Amino acid sequence: MLQIILTLAIFVILVIPMGKYMYHIATKQKTFADKVFNPIDRCIYKVCGIKGEDMGWKKYALTLLLVNAVMVFVGYAILRLQSILFLNPNGISNMEPTLSFNTIISFMTNTNLQHYSGESGLSYVAQMCVIIFMMFTSAATGYAACMAFCRGLAGKKIGNFYEDMVRITTRILIPASFIVGLLLVSQGTPQTLQGNFTIETLEGNFQDIAVGPVAALESIKHLGTNGGGFFGANSTTPFENPTVISNIIEMISMMLLPGACVVTFGHMLHDKRKEKKAEKVAMNAQVLPGTAQKKVIFGRQGAVVFGAMAIIFLIGLTICYQSEMAGNPVIQEMGIDQSQGSMEGKEVRFGVPQSALFTTVTTSFTTGTVNNMHDTLTPL
Repeated sequence: MLQIILTLAIFVILVIPMGKYMYHIATKQKTFADKVFNPIDRCIYKVCGIKGEDMGWKKYALTLLLVNAVMVFVGYAILRLQSILFLNPNGISNMEPTLSFNTIISFMTNTNLQHYSGESGLSYVAQMCVIIFMMFTSAATGYAACMAFCRGLAGKKIGNFYEDMVRITTRILIPASFIVGLLLVSQGTPQTLQGNFTIETLEGNFQDIAVGPVAALESIKHLGTNGGGFFGANSTTPFENPTVISNIIEMISMMLLPGACVVTFGHMLHDKRKEKKAEKVAMNAQVLPGTAQKKVIFGRQGAVVFGAMAIIFLIGLTICYQSEMAGNPVIQEMGIDQSQGSMEGKEVRFGVPQSALFTTVTTSFTTGTVNNMHDTLTPL
């Protein structure tokens, strides 16, 4: 239980400054990182011919669809040609046409349904240039649409899709993924372009150990609420999720940006209310001396939305935790001890608390990654 409280406390501490930072990015206000990212963004705009003109909602939506359509075409081509491309040390063959189409559509839409095992079905170039790339772009597309929607509700101009996508990718997703990736590597998650290697087991048999750019995929997988996995067994495997610390990092990563969007939303609507209030004061020619600006954390609407979501989340977490800790009565009847809760389908290094929290987080934030087998959860 202490692990659950600690994880949620860290999330609440981090989500407020991250939400304020995203608010500044969405409204193009000054941030501490401008000196680093402004030159990078300007270079991208110049190379891609992005002028940054405001779009109407129809043009914004159409541009979003067209950009993603182009990425689908390129990604599909890579999946179909991966056997003859570089970074294929394990000699993986081309993906079958219908599976390629299913995969690229799945990752373009942030669905991340997998009908393949990554370690045996994709080359490293496909993992990086299709799966990881689409994890970045699908998340950036979603957050860009979210920011445009929030601007519309706040009575501001919709913005420019290309500009939003670039700024979200360079200023949020890439830096955050880099930090999370380093943290995962520190816990034992592989990050290499070397091929699989063979080891001799204690029984005298030989086994192939699959490795690759796992940490890079895991970081954006959770930050972008993507789901899927480098390995078929997802975040249950020690290479994707080695320790309790890595498990906490992955859960916080899943919650951080969606939670920050609510904070951003609250700040934007607070600005709208503040502007209307200023207009009324100006019309009445009233100046209130000594009135201090209140510090905004969530904003009125943001606090309501965040609170409602938190209540639903905590109800789900309580049900999941209590049900799993109670154990499985069918297994109990077999004479198997259930004092540690229902451990069927769970990793011993995580136990019931970490598994129940991960299950609730991945479901609530629509990520889809798992650290236990959900078909072994108790019915309730």
